[in-house]
Formats: sequence, C-alpha cells, structure tokens
Amino acid sequence: MSLFQSHLIIGETNQRRIQTEILAKNLGINLKKVSPDIFIIAPQDQSISISQVRDLKAHIFEKPVKSKYKFIIIESAQKLTVEAQNALLKILEEPPDCAIIVMEAESRQDLLPTILSRVVIKYSQQSKAHLFSNPISYEKENLLAALEVIAQVKDPKNWIDEQIQLFYKKLLENLKEKSYTSAVWHLTQIINQFLKTKVMIEANVDSKFALADLIFSLKSLDYPKLNQLH
Repeated sequence: MSLFQSHLIIGETNQRRIQTEILAKNLGINLKKVSPDIFIIAPQDQSISISQVRDLKAHIFEKPVKSKYKFIIIESAQKLTVEAQNALLKILEEPPDCAIIVMEAESRQDLLPTILSRVVIKYSQQSKAHLFSNPISYEKENLLAALEVIAQVKDPKNWIDEQIQLFYKKLLENLKEKSYTSAVWHLTQIINQFLKTKVMIEANVDSKFALADLIFSLKSLDYPKLNQLH
C-alpha cells in the first residue's frame, strides 16, 4: 500500500476543500466536473454510517471509467461512527492501486488512532495560521501540529508578539462577557507563558528550545472549561 493513497486534510471547511482540489488537480482530476470516478461521502443525519462506507467499498474496487484514478472524498470525516471507521480501516489497509482517498475533517480528535496511522495528515494553510488563535489548540490532539508550526517560525519574537495580541484580544472579549471567569484566568496564564518565552529568547536562549518549552508549558495547563470560549 502506498501511504500517499490516503490523506487526511484538517482545517475549516472551505480551506480543506481547497487543499483537496489541489491534490486532485495534481492527479489530473477536476472536482468541479461530474465524473463517475469521483465518489463523495457526506454525513447523513449528523453522522457517516457503516452502510455509507460499504457503498464506498462497492465503488472503490471498480476500475476507473474516465480517469486514471478513483478519487474518494469523505467530507466531515470526524463524523464517521466508530463502526464506519472500523469498516473504512479495512479499505485503508489495502486500497486498490487506482484509488485515492481524501478525508476532510475539522480535527483529528474523533478519529481512531488506527485510522490516523494509515493516512498522510495535512493541515490547511489557514488551519496552520490560526492553530494558536484558541487555547484549545494546545490540547493533546493538536500537540504534534503545534510543534510542527513552531518549527517553521522564522522570527520568534515577532511571532510571539502576534500571539500575545491574539490572546489579549480574546481576554478583552471574555472580560466584557463577565461570566467566563475560568477562561479569563487561563488566557492570562497563556499570555504570561508567551511573555516568559520572549524573555528567554531575549536572554539568548536557543529559540527552538524556548518555543518547544512554551508548547509543553501550555499543554500542562488545565483546560476544564475552554469550550466556553468564543
């Protein structure tokens, strides 16, 4: 099996579809044209069922009609039921050579580890740019993505200043609400962590080490009510 046959694109709806279209275009496939070789699965009644994955299985093992590939898109893949994911796993383990499978999702949180281990995970550009705009981004499911992003930071001090501004804006928004006391406390802690990291870098501590330490420090904070943030 080629790992590049199966992809997971994470980000906001429009952004992840742009990435899917780019991937398809590189294979000579135009997603804006109707084709028997393009198969799209979308949630029905708020989830993607095992029967939908079975329909996919019946389609994916047929030979392409017009294209070199069967191009499969699973929209909002985070809504796959556990049963559907287990059924999909069998396809991901041994997909036909002509099949390209693209899963689009808001996050990787609701996907089984066995699924994640069999796909190439990509983040849309907007997803990467805003990965740090919400404290919940530092939770476990996004830790690797966060480390990936900081590895690409070229101007650490400027980047830290931008992050502080983002979180300060959120802090002001929550202070206006007056009801999110826990969120206010956490936002203050996060801003303090960024300030400490900036001081470390200004004291000539290796920036890569300082940023990695920042991520793990943020990860260690307790987030019991961050789902209240807007």
